[in-house]
Amino acid sequence: MNRARGDRAPGVGHVIVIGAGVAGTGAAIAAGAGARVTVIDGGTGASTLSTGAIDLAPWTRAPAPPAAVPEQARPALDLLGAYVLPDRGALLLTSSGVARPARGHDAALLDVARLDGGRVGVVRCGRAGWDAEALARAWGPGYEPIDATVLRFGDEGALPDADFASRHDDDGRLGWLAERLRESLGRRGGALAALVLPPSLGVERARAEALSRLVGAPCGEAIGLPGGPSGLRFERARDRALSTLGVERVQERAAAVERAGARWRVLTEGGGAHDGDCVILATGGLLGGGIEYSPSETILASALPPRACPPLRLAIKAPVTLGSQGRPLDLPGSLFGAPPESLASPFVVDPLFDRAGVLVDDQGAACGIPERDVFAAGEVVADVSRTWLAALCSGVRAGDRARRQAAQRAGADRAIS
Repeated sequence: MNRARGDRAPGVGHVIVIGAGVAGTGAAIAAGAGARVTVIDGGTGASTLSTGAIDLAPWTRAPAPPAAVPEQARPALDLLGAYVLPDRGALLLTSSGVARPARGHDAALLDVARLDGGRVGVVRCGRAGWDAEALARAWGPGYEPIDATVLRFGDEGALPDADFASRHDDDGRLGWLAERLRESLGRRGGALAALVLPPSLGVERARAEALSRLVGAPCGEAIGLPGGPSGLRFERARDRALSTLGVERVQERAAAVERAGARWRVLTEGGGAHDGDCVILATGGLLGGGIEYSPSETILASALPPRACPPLRLAIKAPVTLGSQGRPLDLPGSLFGAPPESLASPFVVDPLFDRAGVLVDDQGAACGIPERDVFAAGEVVADVSRTWLAALCSGVRAGDRARRQAAQRAGADRAIS
């Protein structure tokens, strides 16, 4: 095995974050305010599936006042520089024909709540999955389809959203689109409050604001399917933010977290070892791969299972406890585990799959570790909202606590030496 890395400057704590999604990014930004930070980045996860709407709680059609975002999360959002968080909340358009509320949004999306009425033009173009007439009818009487030339090359009707959006990273191409939209508005002969386009406005950065300036009217995207440009814009914003803070990135999958004297050691699948004062698990949940479904019957494929085991486990070895509602996961009464329909919706009202995760205290420290120096954030945590903004806030909370804990430990070590 490679020699463990993790030497620190005197008096400066070292925090290791496992995971580079929304929660891991929030944790790294908060910890990076006063500690050395290493992020173990195992590759693309659920955060890349983000559609650009950011919420603290799952949205519903029933109107509700915007929830307050913890102030400690705002510096992380400011450093990312890719999201808008209006005090009043936002109203976003989806490419499935729904206008849905959100607490905030990717800066490329059009927020129709800020338009204060007026008609919105739905730009016709030959993109697969984009029907301006149908969308205008679904969104309501304030929307009307308008003709505009959006596609410049023959392949652009079938390109994936992310590939098409990346073409508008180029200033020349964005200027060409702005000219076509201005021509369309001129032919219409009357003003529109805004223009909504399919997912198309940049990957390196959101280009909606730049396009709006060139057109002379607010322009923005509708929400697309998961895996589109919004998720890639998050990744680019994350990379810029972590680079600004000087965070070390290790492009490997974590395999285990174990004690190394008074510190912690994170082992990677490539044989690496990294020592730190505190560890933050931000590996994602079932969707992101941080938690695995592994009932008893998977132990042996062709024989009676030798023992019963809980149906879920952490994807890496770590001394934390999985559970829900404040309790560790129960062992099933059968060697063949719990029936799958008893764990997931729509078969049960409060499914275990939606709640299970690492048991933590109110600051994100893993329960059962007396030193409170291992933390969890995001969807790997038990009993939390599985939303973008909730994941960021939990990451920031854990990162802030880990930074202070690591600084205290580093200061104590310096006093002893």
